[in-house]
Amino acid sequence: MGKLNLEALPHEWFTIGGSVAFFSLALITVLAITRMKRWKWLWNEWLTSVDPKKIGIMYFLVGGFMLLRGGLDAIMIWLQQALSVGGSHGYLSADHFQQIFTAHGNIMVFFVAMAFVFGFINYIVPLQIGARDLASPFLNTLGFGCLSAGS
Repeated sequence: MGKLNLEALPHEWFTIGGSVAFFSLALITVLAITRMKRWKWLWNEWLTSVDPKKIGIMYFLVGGFMLLRGGLDAIMIWLQQALSVGGSHGYLSADHFQQIFTAHGNIMVFFVAMAFVFGFINYIVPLQIGARDLASPFLNTLGFGCLSAGS
């Protein structure tokens, strides 16, 4: 694994708590889909769909999830600034604060704003022009897959 070892991973309480919460939510989601036997339905009806309305809804879902993620970064930034009074330097190191600040900006621009814009385009434009689909439905699905993989 190269230079990556256990000491290289962050050990702060908020990082561990966030990671545990994220993996717990992912595990609960996977177990729920498995228990309801909806994997084939999810794949056939949603993830490989070329319907622009479904793709728009999926963009909104990814954008909403990333909005929560960026919102947590904003809360961490606000909390750090609120706790940095007088001789106290807050609960984050300067390097970690810069990482969270940069991640917050990137997430909110590239994964929230762009996801909502593309969601509106996919959902509303075909309705406005009276078309049943957009010009390149497969590329539309591929674009959503690339955004999801990037987030």
